[in-house]
Amino acid sequence: MTTRSSQLRAGRDPIPATRPRGTLAFVLPLLVAAAAGLALGLSPHAALAVEAAVLSALVLVLRLDWAALAVIATAAFQDYLDLISPWATQWLAGVLVLAWLVRRAQGPLHGPLPGSQHGHRLRVPALLVALLLGAVLIAYLAHPLGRPGLTVCATYAEFAIVMLILADTLGGPLAPHRAARVFVVSCVLASCCGLVTAIGSGRHQVAGPVASPDTLAFFLIAAVPLVGTVRSRESQPVWWVWACFVILLGAGIGTQSRPAFVALVAMVVVAVATGLLALRYAGALLAVVLTAVALLVAVLPMPIGQALTDPQRYADTNISQRNDLRMAAFEMTLASPVVGLGPASFALLHQDYASVDDRGDGGDRAEPDLDTAYSTVLEASAELGVLGLGALYAVWLFPVIRARGRWTDDRSGVTAATLLAAAGVFTAAALETQQYTLPLWFLSAMLLALGRPEPRRTPVFGAVTSARSSGQVPPRS
Repeated sequence: MTTRSSQLRAGRDPIPATRPRGTLAFVLPLLVAAAAGLALGLSPHAALAVEAAVLSALVLVLRLDWAALAVIATAAFQDYLDLISPWATQWLAGVLVLAWLVRRAQGPLHGPLPGSQHGHRLRVPALLVALLLGAVLIAYLAHPLGRPGLTVCATYAEFAIVMLILADTLGGPLAPHRAARVFVVSCVLASCCGLVTAIGSGRHQVAGPVASPDTLAFFLIAAVPLVGTVRSRESQPVWWVWACFVILLGAGIGTQSRPAFVALVAMVVVAVATGLLALRYAGALLAVVLTAVALLVAVLPMPIGQALTDPQRYADTNISQRNDLRMAAFEMTLASPVVGLGPASFALLHQDYASVDDRGDGGDRAEPDLDTAYSTVLEASAELGVLGLGALYAVWLFPVIRARGRWTDDRSGVTAATLLAAAGVFTAAALETQQYTLPLWFLSAMLLALGRPEPRRTPVFGAVTSARSSGQVPPRS
């Protein structure tokens, strides 16, 4: 009675304890749950895909950093996402673009840089991306190949736009260190999946949740130099970093990818040459790698053991086959050196430029359905010509040059690790076709964010002083 009297005196009616505050808030969740359950009962796969798409859009659109991390973390799990929907990767990229537009509508992602860099931090990369997309469009218009060509054009546009948005986001709400940590952790999880599946496979080759072992090795090569970012605080134990390093290195060797071995050696050489790695540590690392390779040869005599016991047969069935495909790409480049033969032309037309043995007229092919040139340089030049190849590598190399100049000033550890990862993936990309996977574009975005110039501070009274001045007044002579 006292409580009711006090409520009446305050001019408020009591709220019944057993009655919901609003009918809509009570009925709407029931209707949504009933509709979702009915959809799952009628078509479980389609309902799961739609619900995942709607939920991801609702959660990620309002958080740009989460949307960027979702794209980075799921890149190594593309085949798993394809089980839900073949458009899952493109959907996440679209959500990232929408989240960036929503965030940009609220204002800049970061503070402006004074002087000549005000508002133009991504002007040169955006111009290079425009040149690349223009070169891709010219190649398609010169040699249109229908829907496959349009698919390749859309893929280039998707990766280029995602790279620019990631670079802008890494300079604002998302720290590069955090993005690198998420990338490394996702690669570690993908390595664990690959190691588990390799145990039950007949060949015992680590493939993981991506298209091929070579593609997984490409991700792992990019993640190995960045493994130190998984330790975000000094209070965290160091063994966590070493555990991730061992998993990445073991899975990379388990992929049995020759480009991965070459890229690893190239990264060690670059690290020693630039002073990032002491010579004794480099020797110990190479000894560990060679020991692991020897153990792999002893445990899995095929096909690595075949290369040692019967090198002539192995060369005829594998190495020469890849070289024939590279020569076919080179011949296609000579056929149209400026604009190429059009996007997707290598997958569709390389048989016309292949050798007799590769066409199957003079010998047996071990892999009759190969449609890649086993070289990003050669395949890009065959499809886009020298014009498109130059624009593509300008997009990738400009961030390297900018970050290299910045690293010589501040000697940042994250910048050095990213540059080392870029050296590894560029080496692997020369031996594999990897322009349609994320690591190259993600590392370019990282280097763009890490290589941005420092804002120049305006003096308090407008005077220009030397950076080495101590602020003391020199004695009067």
